[in-house]
Amino acid sequence: MVIKMKYIKLTCVFLFSIQIYTAFSQSNADYFPWKTGDMWEYILYYWPDIDTLQSIVIDDSIDETGNIYTTYFSRAINPIQPPSALIQDTIVYKIDSSLYVYHRYFDFNNGEWINVYRLNGNSGDQWVMWDYSHSGVGPFEIAKIDSIKEYNLFGQNTKMMYMSYFWASVDGTDTLKLYRYYDQLVKGFGFYFRGGAELNAQLYLRGCVIDGVLYGDTTQIVTSVDELQRYSYFINDFALLPNYPNPFNSSTNIRFEIREYSFVSIKVYNITGKEIKTLLEKELAPGNYLISWEAKDEKNYSPPSGIYFIKLNAGSFNKTIKAVLLK
Repeated sequence: MVIKMKYIKLTCVFLFSIQIYTAFSQSNADYFPWKTGDMWEYILYYWPDIDTLQSIVIDDSIDETGNIYTTYFSRAINPIQPPSALIQDTIVYKIDSSLYVYHRYFDFNNGEWINVYRLNGNSGDQWVMWDYSHSGVGPFEIAKIDSIKEYNLFGQNTKMMYMSYFWASVDGTDTLKLYRYYDQLVKGFGFYFRGGAELNAQLYLRGCVIDGVLYGDTTQIVTSVDELQRYSYFINDFALLPNYPNPFNSSTNIRFEIREYSFVSIKVYNITGKEIKTLLEKELAPGNYLISWEAKDEKNYSPPSGIYFIKLNAGSFNKTIKAVLLK
């Protein structure tokens, strides 16, 4: 086996320069870098806009059983603001000894760990990622490794894992093949791409810093945790942002911001003012949040096409936006 050695001098806004010799990654764990200080810069296509999105690992730890916990923070920078709905602003991942990667995705499944990646998996592997059936909001969501192929990225010969996520009516063997989105992971570099299907946006990796080594085009990349903290987006108000997609035919995403600890409710009303669905009733900490309305009422029936109103109440703040359901 030939291992290429790379010599890089990286000078940045750290108060020092570092010289590193590194062997390019060989382990499947390297599909998902997780150490504090690892950082990525992406091109964000959110038509008609193009932006730059940055992610950085701000914390990592290992528990007594060997589970790894790593915290990613992301933000768009033109201007500095929360990222698009393609990715959360702050998310904690868990990596177990089988190289299964989990996260707690928003408030779905009562905060259970959701298995999003299997780094030791093979082409064709699939598993139930979310089980919505017990919550009455839908079927199962399946994660699948479509393929693993040789790939060259930033001058390095490596491998890319192609992932897809789709609905299933009963379980992983009875599939509707209603695709939601696609991910791509590249060994040695991590998360490379997300997009397709219902997202109406795409992310592509432009450059990164992994274990102190700089790869690709990182002309705007943050170069330290301190720099990220100086320029991070801070919540200073309440907000309910326009839902997307809109119009929609199956589900729509609702992003909102909470300035202080508040009891938050989000409800959907039809054009006559009748409440048809409660999406959220919960006390929340300050931060950015995203929930989805799967175009179902409280009885899990699909309402007719038309105009609906989504209302947020948080303390004394309230706001209503309009959503158009087209079937």
